[in-house]
Amino acid sequence: MRPSLAAVLALALLAAAAHSEAAPRTHYFELVNRAHDRLTSVAVAAAGSEAFAEKPLGAALDGGGDSATLQIAGDECRYDFRFVFANERAVIYPAIDVCRYRSLRIQPLPAQERARSAKTE
Repeated sequence: MRPSLAAVLALALLAAAAHSEAAPRTHYFELVNRAHDRLTSVAVAAAGSEAFAEKPLGAALDGGGDSATLQIAGDECRYDFRFVFANERAVIYPAIDVCRYRSLRIQPLPAQERARSAKTE
């Protein structure tokens, strides 16, 4: 006996409702520290929200190319990343699209800013 059209539609609606209540997506995102300083902390927030949550690194990432993979759970695609370095300098990379990209290279400060930063320390 074939199920009625109403029964098929009801099952489809139930499946859609169950999917909408499912756990948020998990994005795996690689960070590559190309900066000169050791990266000691990473925090992530939905873009523009300033509700940063620390993400475990495992260990500090040395400058020059050390890398780590973060898990970012959420249905958003764009996130702000806040990085803190061993010299306590912090930088924010805004609105990084973790759906479109799989990694981020943290760049060194330009020479002029590095010189200014050294004078204030």
